[in-house]
Amino acid sequence: MTTPSHADRLRLAKLVIHRRRELGWHKVDAAKAAGLTHTTYMRVENAQPVRDVTYSAIEKAFSWAPGACHAILDGLEEAPLAGDISGGARFAPAVNIDETARKAVQDVVIAVTPEMPAGTMAELEKGIVEMLRQRGVIPPKGEDSSP
Repeated sequence: MTTPSHADRLRLAKLVIHRRRELGWHKVDAAKAAGLTHTTYMRVENAQPVRDVTYSAIEKAFSWAPGACHAILDGLEEAPLAGDISGGARFAPAVNIDETARKAVQDVVIAVTPEMPAGTMAELEKGIVEMLRQRGVIPPKGEDSSP
């Protein structure tokens, strides 16, 4: 994805504001639901640049499909909810991301290095899942990843 223009961020901001109002939330409520500071949340509503982890947090809090914010920044006119069909593509509903990531890592490791010991594989899975968690792709431990 290229760097979003101000017009792209403005389109996203309008949809974020609309969804927040739809949910009956004040700005502080939306920030809290997303696990963001009020200042960071307001950057989105003010069409200012933010990190990808911020978009992921908003998607989760608003029950939007993973990747919805970037799809909007790329031109999508509406924010798809998890499981919605938009533009002929189905957006995946929220799943147990932690377990899905572990299984994906395991499948790749088995395909690439089938001789890797189970203990080493488990440590690799754990490390990759933790890295994804730190980058905001997987929710923090103890949080439900379903909408």
